[in-house]
Amino acid sequence: MIEDGNWDESILGPPSAWPACLKSAVDIMLPSHAQIVMFWGEQYVALYNDAYAPSIGLRHPQAFGRPAKENWSELWEDLKPLLDRVLHGGETVSAKDRQFYIERHGHPEQVYFDISYSPIKDENGKIRGVFCIVSETTERVRSQQALKESEERLRVLFSQSAAGIGQTDLSGRLVLVNQRFCEMLGYRRDDLVGVRFQDITYPDDLAEAERRFERLVNIGESFDMEKRCVRKDGSLVWTAISVSALRGDDGRIRQVGFIAIDISASKDAQEAERHLAAIIESSNDAILGIDLGMTITNWNAAAEKLYGYSRDEAVGKSVLMLVPEERHDEEPKILRQVSAGSVVEPYETQRRRKDGRLVDVQLSVSPIYDSSGKTIGASKISQDITARKEAERLQTVLIGELNHRVKNVFATVLAIANQTLGRSGTVQDEVGAFQERLTSMAKAHDLLTHRDWQRADLLALVRQVLEPYPPERFKIEGPPVLLPQKAVVSFSLAIHELATNAAKYGALSAAQGKVRISWRLGEGHEGANARLHFRWAEQGGPTVKPPTKKGFGSRLVERFLAAELNGRSTISYDPAGVVCEIDAVLDIDA
Repeated sequence: MIEDGNWDESILGPPSAWPACLKSAVDIMLPSHAQIVMFWGEQYVALYNDAYAPSIGLRHPQAFGRPAKENWSELWEDLKPLLDRVLHGGETVSAKDRQFYIERHGHPEQVYFDISYSPIKDENGKIRGVFCIVSETTERVRSQQALKESEERLRVLFSQSAAGIGQTDLSGRLVLVNQRFCEMLGYRRDDLVGVRFQDITYPDDLAEAERRFERLVNIGESFDMEKRCVRKDGSLVWTAISVSALRGDDGRIRQVGFIAIDISASKDAQEAERHLAAIIESSNDAILGIDLGMTITNWNAAAEKLYGYSRDEAVGKSVLMLVPEERHDEEPKILRQVSAGSVVEPYETQRRRKDGRLVDVQLSVSPIYDSSGKTIGASKISQDITARKEAERLQTVLIGELNHRVKNVFATVLAIANQTLGRSGTVQDEVGAFQERLTSMAKAHDLLTHRDWQRADLLALVRQVLEPYPPERFKIEGPPVLLPQKAVVSFSLAIHELATNAAKYGALSAAQGKVRISWRLGEGHEGANARLHFRWAEQGGPTVKPPTKKGFGSRLVERFLAAELNGRSTISYDPAGVVCEIDAVLDIDA
């Protein structure tokens, strides 16, 4: 290009006319393998060698022999001060990895060069140009930057990772650990470095860990395993550890790297799941799981026994195979309740066995949730209540028969009383009173039969005894109370006697008379039993006078009832109305 080029004579003129210093500089530049560019004169005309040409990309060859500003316009404000320092200041400017902004390939780039700019002087010592030896270091700088960024990411990963990370030598001695690994084991870093991994491994897991470590050291075989580590305080932590060889440039194993994750929580969860699975499998209750499509997903041994289907026969089938046709609406209704988050109370129903027989069961249903808390199915516990239902049916028959026979006894006693006792008015009145008392006992007996001879509701008992009287004459209030069997007949007779006396002599004998009946519950002396406070108060009747002698009714209330109920009972003959108060201990086991 120098020998054959058409030179702009207004800038440099032909090479034959160049000054000796320029010719000498060119002669040094052209054969050099170093990247060299010269900027000559006040216009900084660019001349460069073959080694330099690739560094200016698409600007070659038009940049050759032209003022630098024409082809380095985008970096001219950066480049010109450097050239001026040499041309006008006589300095030698050098820098390592000097950054420049250029557009040599049609797009902007940040590039880096090692530069050495020195003056070209003529025979009179005048500086005529700038001799630039450069070496592009862009790739090296970018590689160093990438390496630095990578190292920074690794440093952050190492120091802030949620996993324990470290290195050991080939004997297993820890040479590097991060903070997370120290936290997992409860040590400070200075205490942990230098410790052999064998010394912090739980003895039961040590043999397998050592065997795998030796294979890694000998043949480079990486491994993953779960093992327990012993913390500084002696407690154990379950870890999932991944171990691999770290090789030098020669390919030989120099150290061992590991990543350890604390899996104690998941191990505890697995143990809890195994424990729960064992409980479910060994339960005497049939337990099965279904999804929202009513497909059976789980089936324990008790379910096999109760329903007759094996696990393989049941899992994957519709739960409706267990439901009689007339009850098919039960399952969708249950799933709608479960999906809506409603509580499904235990209920009794029937299900069909594999052999076609119906079995009485009590079902308890609970929702099954996924990890996000979404309902994905239901767990069902089935208790076989066939024996109990048979017993209940038999008991109903026996109680009905007993009730019938007792009523026959009452009827026989009444008939004997009518035939045996005299016909005179006084005796007849006594017979009537006897009949009424016996009838009251019979009604109390009816209440007991409705509750399997165990207990009777106090409110129902009061209302039943007072049926012969207008209900508007009474004000009745009190909490729900179940009277034990022992107290039912006693209370029935007592209320009957109080009502009979009120109808003859007290509030119920007057048109405006009323009776207020109330009760409340308190804690018994030993905490287990309840103390009942019962009150009968008459008002609006004739002025009350104490009787000259106490009849059967008064003695029944004050003596017999108190003895039966392990309490006390009193009748007060207040002029405004008779008041009876009963303080009784209700034995919950009676």
